[in-house]
Amino acid sequence: MVVRFVRDEGSRAPKEDPGTLNELPAPPRQLLDRHGARVLDPATSTAVPGRPVPRTTVYRPGVFLMPNRYLHDQGTLDAVNGVLARIGIYAEPADRGDTKASARARQLEDLPVRALLHVREDSDPVVVDCWKAVQLLRGASAGENPEIDPEIVAKISVEHLVFSTPVFGGVPWETSGLGGTPWETSGFGAGSSYGRTRGANRIPVTLSAAPPHRSAEPAHRRPVVAVLDTGIGPHPWFGLADRSGPPPAGSGLRVAPDIQAAILQAETDSGVTVPTQLLSDYWDAPTTGQPLIGDVDTDTGHGLFIAGIIRQACPEADTLAIRVVHSDGVAYEGDVLLALHLLADRVRSAQADNRPEDMVDIVSLSLGYYEENPVDVAYTGQFAAAITELTDLGVLVVAAAGNDATTRRFYPAAFAEQPPGPNGGPPVISVGALNPDRTASKALFSNEGPWVRCWATGAGVVSTYPDDVRGTASADHEVPDQGRNSFDPDDYSAGFAVWDGTSFAAPLAAAEIGKALLKTAGADLATVERDTVVKRAWTALGAL
Repeated sequence: MVVRFVRDEGSRAPKEDPGTLNELPAPPRQLLDRHGARVLDPATSTAVPGRPVPRTTVYRPGVFLMPNRYLHDQGTLDAVNGVLARIGIYAEPADRGDTKASARARQLEDLPVRALLHVREDSDPVVVDCWKAVQLLRGASAGENPEIDPEIVAKISVEHLVFSTPVFGGVPWETSGLGGTPWETSGFGAGSSYGRTRGANRIPVTLSAAPPHRSAEPAHRRPVVAVLDTGIGPHPWFGLADRSGPPPAGSGLRVAPDIQAAILQAETDSGVTVPTQLLSDYWDAPTTGQPLIGDVDTDTGHGLFIAGIIRQACPEADTLAIRVVHSDGVAYEGDVLLALHLLADRVRSAQADNRPEDMVDIVSLSLGYYEENPVDVAYTGQFAAAITELTDLGVLVVAAAGNDATTRRFYPAAFAEQPPGPNGGPPVISVGALNPDRTASKALFSNEGPWVRCWATGAGVVSTYPDDVRGTASADHEVPDQGRNSFDPDDYSAGFAVWDGTSFAAPLAAAEIGKALLKTAGADLATVERDTVVKRAWTALGAL
């Protein structure tokens, strides 16, 4: 496998094509309905005078995001609701419970949390749409005499649906027939060399190989790669025979029950009025979102596949698996931001209290979204702040560039364009996908642009897959009396699969960084004081 960091890609990479600014793979209606989401259509969206026409994105209309410090300040909330009364709605905090998870989240004053939108009792019937609400607040904050503080409104945003990078239908090249991608309009479609079977390009394979060797008792602290993805499943490489308990100590795979509990509580709170699929724990389940059909979900096994890549490429590292993505490839922005802020809180506490065992060195993100505002960076403040909080602590953040064959910026990967944070932490490392061929050419599906700063093998990747996953598909040709049949496309009992996407290039780059940390720091990894960690991160990047 190949990892190639580039320092001058900006001068040679294609610039953003104006013709692709509104391109977005069309999510199937059933996916939108499952998560209570809507596509923002520039042709019909609410506009504010003097502001640019928005681009396409996907969001949840019944909720918006607002920092804790504002949402739980009654005066600020009254000011917001005074403006929203014009369109017959009001906002209230979703997190009104007194659970331990809710209390911990409320301690993070800058954490963007969900505000639920309701129809006022004195209102005529209205369509509840957070995009219209946010636009109204932006209009009320403009001018010489704003009705509401512009600094507060700048921190209020829609809650995007965030997608794992195999995109809608589970594959970059759309063999599923849902449409909306360059592949179907350019003649590739199911005939593309990437297309394989059953509408998803992953297929089960057999790998006759022992788990890559890990030292039993290393002389140094192991680097830790946090993977925010679909969670985990059983596999012998990680000592998981079934789903009855967490990964055993020393397996190379860890979980974070406290962060999972906070995510579940936040989803439960918002699920009172907003359609919400709950992530109950760190297990990647259920296998299918359509039990009457039984097909394996598009992104089932995604997180364990990534953990296997890290195990292969940097076996001395540990993977900290945090489930924020549903098995259909959808994450809620609020959940991702919550996980990022709680990770930063964990690292900050580890550094302050000298607890190396709680340290996280790298965060790998194989997910993202397309921002709706043409002046992207001005409106991605909440995601940018969460990322900067981590990088300023010396945590290296690696993000997949996306699989839509576009130059349109995909966030958080596109934050790679931004300079280091105020405390000198390293920038985001954005990763595009390479083919596994002799020349390691760029994969046809990979996004590209001056914001992509690293390229790694992301096609034809073989890695671990939950060995208890079975779908309803079966061999398409059988000769029962001869004991012969063709290939069963969704029986993963062998425990491995082959898959493609920038989703898998990003953790490979993260593993390469892990090896650089081991090489350049070694025993120094036991020191977790912030300045040392920041310097260590820069040194590791410089060695690549």
